[in-house]
Amino acid sequence: MRIRNHTAAFTLVEVLVAASLIVVLMGVLLGMTDQTQRLVRSTSAKVEQFQEARVGFESMTRRLAQATLNTYWEYDNPIKPTRYQRSAELRFVSGVTATVTSGIAGGGFRPGHCVFFHAPNGLVENQEKNGMLDSAINVWGYFLEVGTDTVPAFLEATIPGRKRFRLMEAMQPTEQLKTFEFQSITAADAKKWFAPLVSGNNRPVRVLAENIVSLIILPRLSRADEVLYKSENGGRNPVLANRYSYDTTTTTVTDPILNPRNQLPPVVQVVMIAIDEPSAKNLQDRYGSDRYIGIDTEAGLFRDPASLEDDSTTSTANDGDLYKLEQRLINKRVSYRIFSTNVSIRGAKWSRSQSK
Repeated sequence: MRIRNHTAAFTLVEVLVAASLIVVLMGVLLGMTDQTQRLVRSTSAKVEQFQEARVGFESMTRRLAQATLNTYWEYDNPIKPTRYQRSAELRFVSGVTATVTSGIAGGGFRPGHCVFFHAPNGLVENQEKNGMLDSAINVWGYFLEVGTDTVPAFLEATIPGRKRFRLMEAMQPTEQLKTFEFQSITAADAKKWFAPLVSGNNRPVRVLAENIVSLIILPRLSRADEVLYKSENGGRNPVLANRYSYDTTTTTVTDPILNPRNQLPPVVQVVMIAIDEPSAKNLQDRYGSDRYIGIDTEAGLFRDPASLEDDSTTSTANDGDLYKLEQRLINKRVSYRIFSTNVSIRGAKWSRSQSK
């Protein structure tokens, strides 16, 4: 009797089916790998794009916290004194840049808000002679500018200038300090202490971060003082900076509890909005001739502090000026980030009275 041995094996059809399945699985895996790599590259690019903005924001808020005024009390009249009143030679001013810098000759387009203040940063021109003055007073400031890169003429055809929003940091060395030259606080002299930082040749400024399309500066009372003010005024919100304007030399504020004359704000809320470089390039290509490069960051916005986060004319929450600007960015398909913080001014000693 003959016994036949049968050897197990795949048929040709089975081999072709298995091979097809393997090809399909490899295609799926390769597609997933490619998508993952694209996501990683996109995420890394966005992180890198906003890293400069984050570093600039942290540097700005750290400097702002060091603002000083050296407030002191003196007689209201040196010949026939009747009381002590608060006084200071140093200054602090913030608000809408177009308003704060109005009347200063020269300069370019500066949207958004700005802040200028004194701080003991010890910046000097002559390190050999004055380098030991590590707490010398300087004027510091932050504002936005929109402008085009300066490109050498022989490169203009191959490297066109980039038109961008830029966050500027102004730093006035102690040797150039103009504050004590203009103590009369007349209309003609009120801005001369920071004017050299805004316009003119060889001004001491640098670009702190690019693609910063909005900067909002809002001086505020401390949380405890805001609650106290509301309880004493029928729930009315305290407005320390009417229309965002704050000036320690002001004489027009009638409310003694909210009078900023010769005293620093206890808290400054700082909001900064940055866009990424691909969005900025796309906007320049489409709206290069527009002063806002396609995004009007100011029309109807950031004039009333009460509307910063909520629109008082509606019942919807979180629909204020920040939300409206976000909608403008979204409509332009712009990738953006919002940086926001409350900066406590260490040198502020807020008082509800101007004299004693």
